[in-house]
Amino acid sequence: MLFTNMVGVDLGTDTLKLRDKSGGKFLESRDMIAVRGRKVLAVGNDAFEMYEKNPSDVRVSRPMVNGVIADPYDMETVLTTTLKRFSTFSQKSAGICLAVPSQVTPVEQRAFYNVMSSSLSPGKVHLVDKGIADAVSIGLPVLSSSGHMIVNIGADTTEICVLSGGHVIIGRTMKEGGLRLDEDIVTMVRRKFNISIGMRTAESLKNNLAFMINGPRLEQKVFGIHTLSGLPKMDMIPALAVSVAVLSTVDRIVEEIRVVADRTPPIIRRDIMQEGIFLTGGVSLIQNLPIYLEKELSVPVFHIQDPKNSTIRGIVTMINEKELHPLMHSLRM
Repeated sequence: MLFTNMVGVDLGTDTLKLRDKSGGKFLESRDMIAVRGRKVLAVGNDAFEMYEKNPSDVRVSRPMVNGVIADPYDMETVLTTTLKRFSTFSQKSAGICLAVPSQVTPVEQRAFYNVMSSSLSPGKVHLVDKGIADAVSIGLPVLSSSGHMIVNIGADTTEICVLSGGHVIIGRTMKEGGLRLDEDIVTMVRRKFNISIGMRTAESLKNNLAFMINGPRLEQKVFGIHTLSGLPKMDMIPALAVSVAVLSTVDRIVEEIRVVADRTPPIIRRDIMQEGIFLTGGVSLIQNLPIYLEKELSVPVFHIQDPKNSTIRGIVTMINEKELHPLMHSLRM
């Protein structure tokens, strides 16, 4: 495999990230599209600016759902437009290395390939398990026989992976992530404060106020529509209310981690108990979340540096290190 002009791609439900082989050129954009009829109005961050402000005849949506491609045409449009902004990719010989969920099916794999190859020559698409890419970014010895556990809490999914010998031994993709937490906050604000808010406001509350166990007693002003009068209404939302609202979803993630750990072979589980669990993904930035997980699971939990970009960092490392190339699977369909 030739990786001279390879570009790493982390295709997330909420965010699309691209980085070249040198790591010097990086592009991050919202994975969204705005369409009126058959006309594309905006892509990426421009589409996100229209989100929840769009008129009824304009559809603003995410082409990815639960970590896989839900709308191939929209995804191809978003990817092609974003790649054009990424000048490194203008060379015809360039290829793509894409991180995918560990449990992706052959049908979903074909969808990734078809979308990715729309701007490429056939055979220039390579896939890598997201858990492997995360482990590489952390600096774990992924080719060794020792066991590792990675938990990536993203926008729409939580990836729980047990790795050993360069392979995902056990992988679990939960349909729980940051968007579900946002929905929890929307519901809480509507029920407790009689205010209808949007997902963008809920995301802001989550990022600014949510905490686990202990945190500062902060408040944030929100504007919405009063559910009884239908008139605009403002109120102060406390951090404690936001934190309680997301707790049930966090506990479901905890329980799924526990299930995966119970299914892990004893000798690998022993490695994990000694080494600990590595937490990554944007949602892992919730204050004191690693401490809460460690308390609930009775296993050391480590929060890595810059968790939002761990996957794309790992992809670039794999492109550059020859001994890791066998972990990248070339797609030819």
